[in-house]
Amino acid sequence: MDIQAARETKQELLRTAATALSAARTGDAGPGGLLVGVRVYGGGRYGLAVRHDGTAGAEVAARALELAGEDADVLDVGVVRALVGDGGPSTQRLDPQRLDPQRLDPGTPPADRSPVERDLAGAPTPARPGRWAAEVLQRRERPLRPGLSVAQRAVTAGTVGGFVARPGDPTRYLLSNNHVLADSDRAATGSAVLQPGSADGGTAADAVGRLSVAVPLQLASPNVVDAALAALDDDVEVDPTYPVGAVTTTTAADDGLLVEKVGRTTGLTRGAVTAIELDGVAVSYPSGVVTFDDQVEVTGADGAFSAGGDSGSLVYDPVTRAAVGLLFAGSERGGTGGAGLTFCNPVDAVLEALGVHLLAP
Repeated sequence: MDIQAARETKQELLRTAATALSAARTGDAGPGGLLVGVRVYGGGRYGLAVRHDGTAGAEVAARALELAGEDADVLDVGVVRALVGDGGPSTQRLDPQRLDPQRLDPGTPPADRSPVERDLAGAPTPARPGRWAAEVLQRRERPLRPGLSVAQRAVTAGTVGGFVARPGDPTRYLLSNNHVLADSDRAATGSAVLQPGSADGGTAADAVGRLSVAVPLQLASPNVVDAALAALDDDVEVDPTYPVGAVTTTTAADDGLLVEKVGRTTGLTRGAVTAIELDGVAVSYPSGVVTFDDQVEVTGADGAFSAGGDSGSLVYDPVTRAAVGLLFAGSERGGTGGAGLTFCNPVDAVLEALGVHLLAP
């Protein structure tokens, strides 16, 4: 399923939910349900969440099955699981899901998820040459390159996603997450960014640039990106190549796409996209629970795809060398073999929000 088909399906589910909820409120459809998230998978699989048991929630679940076909699964993404049994669609209450930004000092423990998993047994783990090993990425390294430890001075450590530029602007910018470079909106513009981050021994002497801009994290409405830029100092050299070489183009994530990333904690890993256009991803930040829509889910091919400290990694297609997403959160459980799940902002949304493009070597 391509991204446009996923979006159209999601909108159809949203319309169905709105109609069902309206009918429930007027007393025409029994107890009401409220749609709080839609999970759209490739391969004809869709998931959703409804706030309450009731006819409205069952109607939305039934419509999801109708759209997806008889082999589809309807899975939870929120406080209620839509189930299909002998008696038809029904609902079962679950606890709200809470994930954490992938930093080294997570707060609330992540919850289990129930993904539609792809068989990744045949996906090879990439070779781990020395320069992409975690112990190397956590050191002070010059020139700067993707995957290295980095953070705003008050943050433990995250990852250098890559380097970007603006048309007509000679400044080179380092790309990572808001919660890595801007301390989740708490850092002042111009505050120092260190390589390595403080958890890896970084001090004021390791400053490589200053916080330039961060996309604010909204509590009152869904977010799409957790992203920020640091303006690099003029004397800081950069090497913008990845293990596969230059990554200067982008592509939309698609179900089953094999991807790679290089990050501060787990180094070079491979996985596959297991959900696209994922709504209602709830993440715990210092300011409270922040929700994200239109996200990309990745499952590791051989163990965990990421871990705390990998936030900010650029996720890319190693075949086409096109960027897919910016890693920002994850769970320690769920996924193939219970190794955890990783969540990414769609890369085009990140670049558009910041008004930048990937820097070529």
